[in-house]
Amino acid sequence: MKSIILKGFDLLNLFPIFNRYTSNTATVFMLHSVSSVEQEGGCDIPISQLREFFTYLRDSGYNVISLGDYVDAIRNRRTLYKTVVFTVDDGYRNFYLNCFPVFREFDFPASIFLTTDFIEKRIFLWWDKLEYSLATTTRKSLELGEDGLRKFELGDTTQRRKAAREISSYCKALPDDRRQALVEDIVRRLGVDISGQPKGKYEPLSWGEITEMRKHKIEFYPHTKTHPILSRIPYDSKLREIGESKVFLEERLNRTLDIFSYPNGKPEDIDADTIRAVRESGFTVAVTSIPGFNNTQAGNNLFMLHRFAIPESPLRFKQYVSGLEFVKDRLRNLQPVKPFKNILK
Repeated sequence: MKSIILKGFDLLNLFPIFNRYTSNTATVFMLHSVSSVEQEGGCDIPISQLREFFTYLRDSGYNVISLGDYVDAIRNRRTLYKTVVFTVDDGYRNFYLNCFPVFREFDFPASIFLTTDFIEKRIFLWWDKLEYSLATTTRKSLELGEDGLRKFELGDTTQRRKAAREISSYCKALPDDRRQALVEDIVRRLGVDISGQPKGKYEPLSWGEITEMRKHKIEFYPHTKTHPILSRIPYDSKLREIGESKVFLEERLNRTLDIFSYPNGKPEDIDADTIRAVRESGFTVAVTSIPGFNNTQAGNNLFMLHRFAIPESPLRFKQYVSGLEFVKDRLRNLQPVKPFKNILK
């Protein structure tokens, strides 16, 4: 039913009616990995979809600004209108290969949060380690004795991807040391060699690519050293993960970096000690993965700024950027919205 309604809005060109509700906010999107082709699993969207989104933004008169400019607008309570921000977490090389040419073509900025040990090729990101091991093992099943996990059949690609999703989700709720031990145990059981550097869709950006993109409206910020879920590690480890990634990137990029992105970034991943550690490390702003909008004319918790995962559907994308999602968000939270008749004035 929702998709039918959105199709009707699109056919009747009703999305622009809600543009007035884009005042004093922006739709902030979050990407991780983008594929060069249509494929199931492992990536947010194919690049062809991103190009379609960008074409809509350009042709409809939207303003695409950097996260740094958006934060400045919040701090100075500047008015915004039809504004969109793109952020990217982790630092996968497929952004450079697939996305950067499109961002450059449209002259759109983006902000990338780098996991520094990943960029330095010291680690294979743990969820990728799981996915790669499950995808390449010759084993046809995996039986785990963990509470909440079961025997996984690995007969085809669909079963392997489902196993990777379920095990990753389970691991996110574990203390960091327990998660690391479980992932290593699974890799051992599957008999997969992961001693080499991540390749293909698992590969990190290089410093040459980072340097090139900085010349074309792509900015970079810290995202910890090894991407632990910060609420699952001790306070001294939080400080190391957050502070050392900041110092390292500031030295490499020769600029002060005061915006941080929480790994995973859900409410349960961000406890009070995590926010305190972010403050003590010298950051003044942090972004979450919690969907929602930030009002530039109202008080904001700058350590809990909201972002939306980029949608796969063009209709959902239009819903987010047009102002319709803002109206729905206010109604869901029982907050006042101006009467619909005022929209037409």
